[in-house]
Amino acid sequence: MYIALRELWRSKLRFGLLSAAVALLAFLLLFLGTLSGTLLSAYIGAIENAEADAVVFSSDARRNVQASRFDVAAVEEVQQVPGVMAAAGMNEVTLTVLIDGETSDLSLWAVEPGAPGDVPIIEGRKAGAGELVVDVSAKAAGFEIGSTVTLVETDRDLAIVGFTDRRQYAVLPTGYTPLSEWNRVFLETYPGATEIPINLIAVDVDEGANLDIVISAINDSVATADAVTPADAAAATPGVSSITTSFNLIVGITFGIVVVVIGFFFMILAVQKQKSFALLRAVGASRRYLGLSIVFQIAVTVSVGILVGVLFLWGASLMSSESFPLTIETVSVALTSLIVLISAIVAGGFSVRRALKVDPTRAAQGIA
Repeated sequence: MYIALRELWRSKLRFGLLSAAVALLAFLLLFLGTLSGTLLSAYIGAIENAEADAVVFSSDARRNVQASRFDVAAVEEVQQVPGVMAAAGMNEVTLTVLIDGETSDLSLWAVEPGAPGDVPIIEGRKAGAGELVVDVSAKAAGFEIGSTVTLVETDRDLAIVGFTDRRQYAVLPTGYTPLSEWNRVFLETYPGATEIPINLIAVDVDEGANLDIVISAINDSVATADAVTPADAAAATPGVSSITTSFNLIVGITFGIVVVVIGFFFMILAVQKQKSFALLRAVGASRRYLGLSIVFQIAVTVSVGILVGVLFLWGASLMSSESFPLTIETVSVALTSLIVLISAIVAGGFSVRRALKVDPTRAAQGIA
C-alpha cells in the first residue's frame, strides 16, 4: 500500500478533485433520500408510526383515512376476534383554526388514552378534556405548549399541553385529543350529523400471537374490515406510491452517475499509468499487489468524498426549517454510503483488470 499512499499524497489535487465530485454527488444522493423520507413522514407519519400492531380500514375505503367509516359496534366486533388483545377507534378531521391570531389548518385526530393508537409524549403531558397534543413540526406554525387553538367553525378553544413526534398527517399541523373531546368537536362542527363515524380501528394483538394470522382473522370475521399493518397502510395511502416512485427514480439516476464517474476516472488513470504498471511488474510487483493498490486508492478517495457528503447533509439538516425539518435516518445513510463504496470498488474493477493484464516485457521494450 506504500506506493498507493505515495501517489495519493503526490497527486493531492487530482484525487482531491475526485473526492470533491464524489462528495457533491454523495450529498445529492443522501439528501434526496432524506428529503423523501421526511416528506413521507410529514404526509403519513400518523399512520406509519401509529402505536398499534395493526390498523383496520373499512373494506370500501381503499385504505383512505377520510373514506373509511365504521360504526361503534365494529370496534367490539374486532375486539372479539381471537388473538386481539385490545382495539380502539381513531378519527380524523381537518379543521380551520386560529393560533396567535393567525389562520391555519389542523388535522385533528381522536385517540383513546392508553389504548392502541395513543401517541407518545416527548414534551409536556397527555391531553384531557379541552386539550390536545400536537406534532412537534407544528411549532413553526405557532403551536406551542400553553397556546390556545380556537376552532373557527365553533369558537371552541383547545389548549396545547404537549408535543408528540413523527405523527404528522397530510403535511399539516397535526393534533391529538381524547375521543370524547373529538366527538364534541365533531358534533359542533357538523350539527346535522346523525352519528359519529369511526375512521380507523387500532389493534394490539396478544403477546406471542402471529400478527399475520390475527390480521387474516379480523378480515374474515368482520365483514367490512380491511386490516393491515401500519407500514402497509402507509404505503397504500393515495399519493404515496407516486412520491416514492419519483424519488426512487431520481435517486437511482444519481447513484448511477456516482458509479459511472468513479469508474471512468480510475479507468482513465489506469490507461495513463500503463508504463508504470509494466515497470512495477518487471521489478517483481505481483498482480495482487497492483490490484489491491488500486482498490485501496478507490476506497480512500470515495470514503473521503462520502464523509464530506455526510457532513454537508448534517449541515443541511441543521439549517432546515421547523415546519419541514430534515430528519436524518442514521441506518439509511450508513447503508447508502456502504452501497456507494462497494459499487465504486466494483466499477473500479475495470481499472484493476487492466492493471493485471500488463505484460512486464513492455517495460523493457518501452511500450506504454
